[in-house]
Amino acid sequence: MRVKQVHGHVVRILKTGEVPQGASTARPEGDAIVSNEAGLVLAVMVADCVPILVCDPVRGAAAAIHAGWRGTCARVGQAAMDAMRREFGSDPANLIAAIGPSVGPEEYEVGESLIEAFLAAGHANADVDRWFIRSPTKPHLDLWSANRDQLIAAGLLPANIHLCGLSTVAHPDVFDSYRIAGERAGRMAALIAVPQLKSA
Repeated sequence: MRVKQVHGHVVRILKTGEVPQGASTARPEGDAIVSNEAGLVLAVMVADCVPILVCDPVRGAAAAIHAGWRGTCARVGQAAMDAMRREFGSDPANLIAAIGPSVGPEEYEVGESLIEAFLAAGHANADVDRWFIRSPTKPHLDLWSANRDQLIAAGLLPANIHLCGLSTVAHPDVFDSYRIAGERAGRMAALIAVPQLKSA
């Protein structure tokens, strides 16, 4: 199950019994999808943006999150965790997250306007100083640290957040990268299946 990604922080929720049936190609807009429909495969497509997959093995729920700089600025990861807690009763301490390949901090050169955007969105100065790496030329944005920090702020345990640490830009022979290939770039799918709870 996929959403039409729009670089925001809208979370789409699919509860058990509410999953559309058939081969409909219509997808709602959003950048995160959460569900407790056992066996349902959730997916996001990326080519430099951060894919985040989250599993709740206790409540039987999962999330697939697409976090580019706009989604990260808008706290899309936290929004998805809030939805899992609200809709499925997930305890953040039980959640397990994986942050997949994306543009790395060494390659992600950005403009000063992004720093202003994060500050305007209410992110603390200390966080912004940590996420934006100053260089002799332009700042670099560390999306990995930003999203990891936001998951921790949402209640996830640091030990339960697994960072791939591979840059799509640094390894274009392995990964699809929009920064490298532009419009010709392919897309990678990050997939997670909603876990089946074991019967007591």
